[in-house]
Amino acid sequence: MEKLLTIVVPAYNVEKYIKTCLDSFTEISVLRSMEILVVDDGSTDKTAELARSYERKYPDSFKVLSKENGGHGSTINYAIPRATGKYFKVVDGDDWVDKKLLPEFINLLKHTHSDVISNDFNLVDDRTKKVTKRRKAVSNSYHYNREWGFAEAVMDPLVTIHSMTVRTDVLQKNEIRVDEHCFYEDQEFILYPIPYCTSITFSPLALYQYRLGRSGQSVDIKMMIKRHDQHLRVLNALFDYNNVHGNLQTYKKKYLERGIAEAVDDEYQIFLAKGNDKENVEQMKRFDELLREKHPGVYESCSRKSVWMLRKTEFKIFPVAAWVYSRLRG
Repeated sequence: MEKLLTIVVPAYNVEKYIKTCLDSFTEISVLRSMEILVVDDGSTDKTAELARSYERKYPDSFKVLSKENGGHGSTINYAIPRATGKYFKVVDGDDWVDKKLLPEFINLLKHTHSDVISNDFNLVDDRTKKVTKRRKAVSNSYHYNREWGFAEAVMDPLVTIHSMTVRTDVLQKNEIRVDEHCFYEDQEFILYPIPYCTSITFSPLALYQYRLGRSGQSVDIKMMIKRHDQHLRVLNALFDYNNVHGNLQTYKKKYLERGIAEAVDDEYQIFLAKGNDKENVEQMKRFDELLREKHPGVYESCSRKSVWMLRKTEFKIFPVAAWVYSRLRG
């Protein structure tokens, strides 16, 4: 049976969570429409063993692919050429989907030809297992369940890796690949396809359940400080990509630069979190100056008020801003 959706599950030492993740795909009414590729990234625990039990039970839908450790991005790169579904979605091994919504989501995929589908998704507290926030795919509910071009999409929240489902042929024909052996490459995955996409459909189905509060997550500011060099590596790759695609249509270019600006905003937060160290402040100033000179569209697209306040005061309020930031972060 031809697969409508390939779900890629990057899995590295997630034996504690993998059963919850894989169970969430076993909705019998639509399971045969899906291909679930569990990419075991060199796990040293029972992740692969547990995943293979699903492969044995549901051989038409589950497949375990084992490889040497290369990081989250390497699992996506490994899966792209092997995917056979019409659409492609990433669901991390420590997250899951709302099983009850899968039939409606699969039906949506059957009746759309959009290059990208962007869904609402939920943030779930790892400790309490309760939904703490629902992230909406649109700012105006009128935009749900309609196909739009990027002239309209640029006015809505940016697609995230948790909300994104993309046509597989967009990834395969354009040889989309992201950085390996580093974190934060999800920004590359959600932006690299954009130059090749023309349409997007927004859905209110909160399919993805994103686990927050797990120790060591890449979004933890302490981990972002530790991996600052990796964040810069991804940013530089995004800057290069933006330069290569300098002749994009106006709205698509604006969308791309908005996406890069979100990663840039995070870069300033890292600088703030590192504190009022003279070398750190000078590094941030140099970063800001180079951004303004070489990537003005991205520079102007930065949206956080804290960034613009720093700029307007020529970074003179940095000591106070860093102190406030440390207090807010506890």
